[in-house]
Amino acid sequence: MKTFWLGFSLTMCVLCFTGCESISARMAERFDTVPPKTREYSTDQKAIFLAVQKALKRMDFVVTRSALAQGIVDAKSSIRDTANFGSGRQFIFEIRLHGADALSTHVDVRLTELLEGDFKAGATGKTLRVHGLYDSFFAQLDQALREI
Repeated sequence: MKTFWLGFSLTMCVLCFTGCESISARMAERFDTVPPKTREYSTDQKAIFLAVQKALKRMDFVVTRSALAQGIVDAKSSIRDTANFGSGRQFIFEIRLHGADALSTHVDVRLTELLEGDFKAGATGKTLRVHGLYDSFFAQLDQALREI
């Protein structure tokens, strides 16, 4: 009888810890900081600041926070319906401008996706490493800079 319980206990331990590596990898990915997408422009920071806001408005994003002195522009999209009834998705851009010198500016962009379902307590956010909105933003920024 002792060997039965010992075997049963070992089997339960093995079953409990099976898949822990995949769980820890998913948890690490969730809390890992995503580096921003960075581009450098040969333009002063004020012109880039104005062009960033213009590009975001063309993409139907609402600028929620902007500060030229700190080089900050934040914007959010409208809440979009997903395929699941009662759930929604929203995107948030966090853009930071760093003037390398008087005629050069670094543009750092992070895109976060907020998902909210009808069974969850609130929205869950995830910063995206790869998404088509990054390319769309930089294309709109290039267009806005040509018009200034």
